[in-house]
Amino acid sequence: MTHDTGSKRKFPAYGGIFLEPHQIKYEEIDPPLRRLIRLMNSQPWIRTYGSCAGHAHHRQPPEDEHQFFLGIFLEGGYGAANRLQSWVDEANRLNGSTGLRVGVESVLKHPFGQGSVAGWCAYRVAIHEIREGKVPRRPQIYLRMIKCLESAWKELWPESANPLL
Repeated sequence: MTHDTGSKRKFPAYGGIFLEPHQIKYEEIDPPLRRLIRLMNSQPWIRTYGSCAGHAHHRQPPEDEHQFFLGIFLEGGYGAANRLQSWVDEANRLNGSTGLRVGVESVLKHPFGQGSVAGWCAYRVAIHEIREGKVPRRPQIYLRMIKCLESAWKELWPESANPLL
């Protein structure tokens, strides 16, 4: 099944940006991220296209396959990149000195191709460990960072604080 966005290109029916938030299969999302992803998708200028709670959910070392990430698209016309950076900065401030930092990077290749899609630009939000050794941080530290991301979101966009959960 595909979802027609009005252009000649057809997109998969379950593809984050190309679905309305109420159409996303939240039960398929890692449980620690469900509330955060609902919060994010409640705003018209941002849509998620993928996620992994990483060490916080999978209880495995944060290797390539199980690293925390949020794949998002931002609508270009709303100054969304500045909003995204403000959110990440606030989450890092709230998290304090736990040894984790959230970062944002532009994504050139994503599940729907390369570059922007119909004016939406792809980004990846990732948690990076500030290592003091080779032992990975405990899963609870990652869960704390996810809660800081939620709190920062609610602080910056209080109107999205109560999406249907």
